[in-house]
Amino acid sequence: MALFKHLTFLKVLAVIAWADGEITESEKNVLKKFYRKFRLEKDDIRQLNPYLMAPIPKKEQEKLFKQLAAELSSEQEKEEIIAELETIANAHLKKKTEENELVEEFIRLLKKTSFTRRSFGRVRNFFQATIFKPAHERNPSINNYFKNTIFKKLELKMKGTGLKLDLEKDNVYFICLFGALLASVAAVDDHFHEEERKTLRKILKERFEFSGKEQKLLFEVVEEQAKHGFDFHEVVTEFNSRVTYNDRVSAVDCFWAIAVADGEISHAENEEVRRITKAMHVPHQVFKESKKKFLKQLKSS
Repeated sequence: MALFKHLTFLKVLAVIAWADGEITESEKNVLKKFYRKFRLEKDDIRQLNPYLMAPIPKKEQEKLFKQLAAELSSEQEKEEIIAELETIANAHLKKKTEENELVEEFIRLLKKTSFTRRSFGRVRNFFQATIFKPAHERNPSINNYFKNTIFKKLELKMKGTGLKLDLEKDNVYFICLFGALLASVAAVDDHFHEEERKTLRKILKERFEFSGKEQKLLFEVVEEQAKHGFDFHEVVTEFNSRVTYNDRVSAVDCFWAIAVADGEISHAENEEVRRITKAMHVPHQVFKESKKKFLKQLKSS
């Protein structure tokens, strides 16, 4: 198989590895095994570095998937990829029956004459269930922090509202993580005021699928968290590990919604949103485009 086709395949693997919001050392080691299998030179590997540093936008992902589909045009090329995948995946999986079935399912998919967008969704699922195991174990210090610092106050504050606070549920844990990051923007002017709530409520409805109770809980977390400091690095790392790249891009608009709620974007707010988006591995271009969109809204209002 031609070198450029090997590179396209590895770029796709890197995109899939980023799908859970983080690329781990274990996942990088899997990619390195392919480097050796394909006998890539250092200059070739340098072409892959941008894909290892940060996730790429959704449009670029789809373009890359289509490129791979076009390049795997012959049966020989497909068979070569299949052979490499079987060798590495089976060794990594230690030949568990259910996971071997996934390998076989992927091989059947790869042998089809054409790929579709849905097909690549199945490709992504295959890798996430086999050689790219997402690391979703909770950070115990962050979990305890929310439990001891935030939840005790919220339980008293929301007693009688009918809203159950169960930190063991993943959606509640996610709300706490997201709320902490939103609070770091709200805290710039020392208060999460009603205009910020109103603007954020509209963006959340467009970008996420929170229920009414979940949104209420999120606002309460932001309100409480804005009064406290937290380990920014630990929270943003945990957040990245639990959301997709596209969800992180959607979150950027939420940060700006809080920043512009008072009719302007202060230097401090701008720098705080910049700090968060950089830590979330969101490209600077996304940061700029989102800001530009909200500035335009300000001018037209």
